[in-house]
Amino acid sequence: MTMITPAGIPPGWYADPWDATRWRWWDGATWTPHAGRSTPRGTPPGWYADPSGEAPQRWWDGRGWTAFTGPPPPERPWFPPRGVTDEQVGVRGGGLALGGFVTAEVLGAGIAIALLVAGLSSQSVVVLLLSQFGLWAGLFGACVLAARRYGNGSLRQLGLAGIRRQDVGVGVLAAFIGRIATVVLVAPFIPLLPTKTVRGSSLTNGLTSSTLTAVVLALIVAVGAPFFEELFFRGLVQSAITRRWGARVAVFAQAACFAAAHYQVGMGLAETFITFLTIGALGIYLGVLRWRYQRLGPGMVAHATFNLVAVLLVFAVR
Repeated sequence: MTMITPAGIPPGWYADPWDATRWRWWDGATWTPHAGRSTPRGTPPGWYADPSGEAPQRWWDGRGWTAFTGPPPPERPWFPPRGVTDEQVGVRGGGLALGGFVTAEVLGAGIAIALLVAGLSSQSVVVLLLSQFGLWAGLFGACVLAARRYGNGSLRQLGLAGIRRQDVGVGVLAAFIGRIATVVLVAPFIPLLPTKTVRGSSLTNGLTSSTLTAVVLALIVAVGAPFFEELFFRGLVQSAITRRWGARVAVFAQAACFAAAHYQVGMGLAETFITFLTIGALGIYLGVLRWRYQRLGPGMVAHATFNLVAVLLVFAVR
């Protein structure tokens, strides 16, 4: 049986004329085998007629329909996927991001101070966990509020989705490239550090204390931090800045915010400079991954691997 379709209908997804499935791809001349009830597998990434009918076009990333809708904009030479505008990638929520960061810092520090006043050690597992949960609650809460207030309530708008096999390979490779690059970048400035007055970092101190504390801190650094920091800085902050000022500004601006967030009271000038240089460079790198792949998976894997390498190095020399 052959279904005759009037000439002149543009290529797109339309209701299957045979009712064998929900959607079928019309290539402009004939019906094709590409069909499905929700996601047309085997179709290359690109702009297609929105199967939901909510917009003229919707971006198909090769695996599923995304939240990017609208008429196909002109291609541009910044980061792929070409044809996705800053407005479609970005979400509103800059004020919520600022408020969430302040709330996170207050909650994290407030909980830690309260527990220390109560007599717990600064290296206690309880102090580490509860203060970190307070910090993460502020960051995560800002993301949820932004998604609900300015979007459809889903954190997929911020790039959060399941980790794919491709994300693991890309992330691990990116982490080792980033680790080598940051070492090369920072090495010339190491002599600036006053060796007798360098403070032991919380990572070093925690990993060299009790076994339980070391395990908990390693999980915080290699699992929790990559998830919540990527969701907040590369998800919410970068998206909000992208929408307002564009992708170029957003990649560098979120990296500056990311570096500033790692400042610790008591750092000397040289230590502050090296920390900002290292974390800022890493933030730019992770921001590029976020824009290149239009999701947080590769950056989360890269961030986790990057931190895990640092943890293993501390264990190796303890």
